[in-house]
Amino acid sequence: MHQRRWVCFGAAAATLVAAIVGLVGPATAVEAGSFVGTAPARLADSRPGGPTVDGVLSGGDARAAGSVTTVPVAGRASVPATAAAVSLNVTVTDTAGPGYATVYPCGADTPTASNLNFATGQTIANAVVVKVGQGGAVCVYVSQATQLIVDVGGYFPAEGTSTTLPTTTVPTTTVPPTTSSVPPSTTSTSMPPATSVPTNPIAFAKNTVFIVQSSQIKYWVYVPGSYDSTHQTPTTLLVWLHGCGGRSADDIRTVSPGGSQDWISITVDGREGACWNPAADGAKVKATIADVKTHFNIDPHRVILGGYSSGGDLAYRTAFYDAGAFAGVLAENTSPFRDTGSSRTASLAAASWKFPVVHLAHLQDTTYPIAGVRTETDAMTSAGFPVTRIERDGGHYDILGAIENGHAVPGTDADLVALLLPHIHDGWRSP
Repeated sequence: MHQRRWVCFGAAAATLVAAIVGLVGPATAVEAGSFVGTAPARLADSRPGGPTVDGVLSGGDARAAGSVTTVPVAGRASVPATAAAVSLNVTVTDTAGPGYATVYPCGADTPTASNLNFATGQTIANAVVVKVGQGGAVCVYVSQATQLIVDVGGYFPAEGTSTTLPTTTVPTTTVPPTTSSVPPSTTSTSMPPATSVPTNPIAFAKNTVFIVQSSQIKYWVYVPGSYDSTHQTPTTLLVWLHGCGGRSADDIRTVSPGGSQDWISITVDGREGACWNPAADGAKVKATIADVKTHFNIDPHRVILGGYSSGGDLAYRTAFYDAGAFAGVLAENTSPFRDTGSSRTASLAAASWKFPVVHLAHLQDTTYPIAGVRTETDAMTSAGFPVTRIERDGGHYDILGAIENGHAVPGTDADLVALLLPHIHDGWRSP
């Protein structure tokens, strides 16, 4: 007797559409290249009268905010009852407000990462591969009311052992050690041109946040829809570092606005909910960058380092002491020298080139008072660094609508997105 398997989705009030296209969840062995594509089939459609392949989860009403929808997948359409994972396309429409959807194996804890982010009144879809959970189902959580649609486009059979899939219930890729090597050149004239094509590419989903984790390292990643899935086209990398008490798991969404985004964003693990140690944690940053380069085609001349507060301290310290690795620095509510564990003289002398900086300072910030920020950024300018300092009303950290200097301000995160991220396109390149 075949056991029916289900996929669960959670969402806020909104319409949700999902199609099987991704794989996340506890480690499951599947044969390399064993993905089986199927004719697209609708598994869930919450819109009134919305048809599905077999009438299950057909119609109904918008999914309520904070709800979880269980979507049976095993044994439906062309997915066998023994499938280990499915590839889905998940769509939301008629969204009641800004929010997100998370797809995960039923029976697992709801992940804190999202697979799909949406705005009010938006229709948007994303592909996701997810492990089949309890009851042969996957679950979809929605944070805001929405209509939900789920389609399946293929599956991974359970047989085989040559490829290890994600090891957590969030979109997490566990990276096996690479066994590939580059054959040595026999003569200097036969040496192939340097390449940034990754040596250990991994399965991934675009336009969503996922985790890359191995026994040595962990970080959050967002790959834009424009990324060349064949890994032949070099791409800009933004490395962002959170402030004291912040979390990389949250900041990855702030620095990954989607839409026309054409860079890969990563945030580094190691100090979740705490402060960075600028004198020691540069090693974590550099190890993370080295790792992501083995999985994605990162242009080595277009790696941009950025950070807020304590993360900005670490960004400055790391950039000064390994300047050749970075195309530039984006900094918010921090200072180039004060809390970096390195003096002004030592930091300026350590830099192998005068990298560009855009520094966003809020005028009512009492943690990094503007007078000190002006003094230190002006010192960089005097030393020949091309520094752009942007000054705006605001405290060290403000939410949307906070009152500073007698008026409401957009907020710290909004200023980061509006005033710093556009400089990723300034054409910076390291030597």
